[in-house]
Amino acid sequence: MKLRALPVVLIILSTALAFESGMAQPYAGAFFGFKSSGLEGVLKLTTQAGTATGNVVDAGSSSVTFGFSGGYQIFPKSFTDGWYKLDLNLDASYAWYSYFENGYDKQNGSGRFGADGLSGGTTSIISLDIMPMHRLNIPKFKLLSPFIGLGLGLNIMTTSDITVGPPSPNGTLTGVGDFQVGLLIFYGTRVRFNDVWQPYIQFKHMIPFGSETQFTESFQGTGGQGGGTTKYSFFIQDVPGFFSITAGVRFNF
Repeated sequence: MKLRALPVVLIILSTALAFESGMAQPYAGAFFGFKSSGLEGVLKLTTQAGTATGNVVDAGSSSVTFGFSGGYQIFPKSFTDGWYKLDLNLDASYAWYSYFENGYDKQNGSGRFGADGLSGGTTSIISLDIMPMHRLNIPKFKLLSPFIGLGLGLNIMTTSDITVGPPSPNGTLTGVGDFQVGLLIFYGTRVRFNDVWQPYIQFKHMIPFGSETQFTESFQGTGGQGGGTTKYSFFIQDVPGFFSITAGVRFNF
């Protein structure tokens, strides 16, 4: 319960600080880049005969990611003679991964996911990242403004259905949604061409809290032994984190 309440507390504090300072400067922008998802866990397939568990496999992969950012620069120019800046930032981004296909193929052999009649199962992730940015402005070198910080990552994960067909019994594993929280470590730099628009590059690590995520439910497949049905449950025993490299533009208002 404490972890679930923490994002709300951070948002309330950030909003209060932003409105408390009359010199707060709002900004917004967009970014684009690549996000590598680390998902190294056990792929499990459960039937009436029991649970088949393979070795630990790397089901992670890389994806294009894009999104929007916005927030407030809190301190006025006179604070610390302009050397230190605090930005209360929120990143919202989207990416997608083939966790199940990657894990299944690495456990059973390349191409086995499709050869065994499986398709779909893509996991889409909407990330909401709360990021207090600590920035340094160097008066003698104003072009670059490096930043670093710790934040909180909120991942809304949605997995599409996995369609099962010949040579496997026909059926569908119904995709489900999941919600994960993690620690963010981020760093990068802004390029201050002028006071209105400023490009930046950003590196971000997300370390998830938790130990197991079940991405899909189960289905009753027809055509089992003796003409009956076979109940399947298919999931990965791990929680995905990520590392991302993005570039964007920030517009100050």
